This record gives sequence, C-alpha cells and structure tokens, in this order.
Amino acid sequence: MKLRVLMDNHTEIDAYYLGEPAVSYWIEDEGQKFLFDTGYSDAFLKNAVAMGIDLTEAEAVLLSHSHNDHTGGLCSLLSLPFGRKPGIIACPDAVLPHELDGMDIGSPMQKAELEQAAELTLTKEPLWLTERLGFLGEIPREMPFDPEYAIGTVIRGGGQEQDFMRDDTALAYCGRDGLSIITGCSHAGICNMISYAKKVTGIRQVRSVLGGFHLFEPDERAKETIAFLKQERIPELYPCHCTSFQVRAALHAECPCGEIGVGMELEWHP
Repeated sequence: MKLRVLMDNHTEIDAYYLGEPAVSYWIEDEGQKFLFDTGYSDAFLKNAVAMGIDLTEAEAVLLSHSHNDHTGGLCSLLSLPFGRKPGIIACPDAVLPHELDGMDIGSPMQKAELEQAAELTLTKEPLWLTERLGFLGEIPREMPFDPEYAIGTVIRGGGQEQDFMRDDTALAYCGRDGLSIITGCSHAGICNMISYAKKVTGIRQVRSVLGGFHLFEPDERAKETIAFLKQERIPELYPCHCTSFQVRAALHAECPCGEIGVGMELEWHP
C-alpha cells in the first residue's frame, strides 16, 4: 500500500505545496485508489495536481469524521469531472449537522446532498475496502484514561445533543510487518483505535500509526497515551495535524517519531 500526504498543517522541508490545519491522504492498494478526508478548503486539490494525482480515479472517498477541517473540500472535490458517481464511506453521524458555539463545524454537504452527488455508504461496522485495507467504523471507547468527551452538539432527529463524535474512525492496513493505522483526529482516542484495530484484524503487532492524536497539553491523558504507545513498541509513529509540539516532543523522548508533512510518501508491503 502507498500513501501520499495531500494536506497537513505542515509541508515537507523544500516541498513547495500548500498547507493548512487539515488532513487529506491519497491511498493506493491492490490497484484501487482512495481519498481519505478532503481538508478544509480546495488546497488539497491544488496539491494533488502538483503531485500528478488524478482524484477522479478514487474508488471511494473515506471520511474520518464530520469536522470541516476533514470535510471542507467535499464541494470542490465533487465538482470534478468524475466518470461516475464517486463512493463516499463514513460513519452515520458524519452526515448530520454539527455545531460549536453557534458555528457550523460539520461537513458542508449533509446526507441528502451527498446522496445526490455520490454513492453514499454509512456504516458503524468495519468495512473491508481491499483484502488488506479496512474502514474501522465506530470505535468503542474502552481505555479508562481515554474516555469519550464532547465537542459542541450534533443535531439528530430535530433535536440537539452533546456531540461525542461517535463518527470518528480510522483505517487499518494488514501488512507484512504488522498493522498500520491511519487516522484523522483520533477523537475516539488513539489508544482505543489501536486496541479496536487489533480486534478487527486479529493482528497483534502494530507497525505504524499516522495521523492526528488530538492531544494539546502534556496532561495526564497525554502521559497515559505515551505510556501506552511506549508499551506497544511501535516502530513508526507519525503524529501530526492536531498533535501539539509539546506532546510530540514528549512522545518523541519515549518513542521516536518520524517527520510528516504535505508531500510525504509512505509504503507498506503486503
């Protein structure tokens, strides 16, 4: 499997692409191509053009969750000349309205619009995209130090309720050297994601974790997360996007982390 970073908060050194506080990855596996998240604006489209990537070749667009730094580019993406309706795969809550302090922080396109423009698949259950690449669906929150928390509200059935971001998910790849996990923001908790990915795939050894960990302060939750990751002995860690420098520095002191930025390429062998 090959992965190319189309959008992140940072770019690789001497890689002259656009960056923004957002996520988008291009993934190729077993002859199939997938787009994971669509950034905050249309900047990821410009990066894709500069990298020679044709996004209309995507088998499906995979959404990590609803927040607009991961879905903001959907309108621009779906205006491209696809030869057929592209697929979109997400957890059910990803297509509901989400608000924070009166502001819309969810997807610019909700369920009815997405059904018009794409072949929409909503699932809480894991879904295999290829023989080795899976969409994890809804992540159980099981780690006592990594419980669910709310950001704003979600509008469901005409009523507002606290948004515990149960639409937040990740991808798992079963490779030769172990399990690789690709996440957007890890609102579900990166440790919960790792634990669930092991259960879904049956693979115990984690080789690589890439994405945002949604940790901003070296607080107790961050310390417990770092202790968990150290115990896992993961050879490749790529924390980015919503992981602060302080947390990355503390993590790097215990578990060496790799550089990540727009333009970076990774490859994991089957």
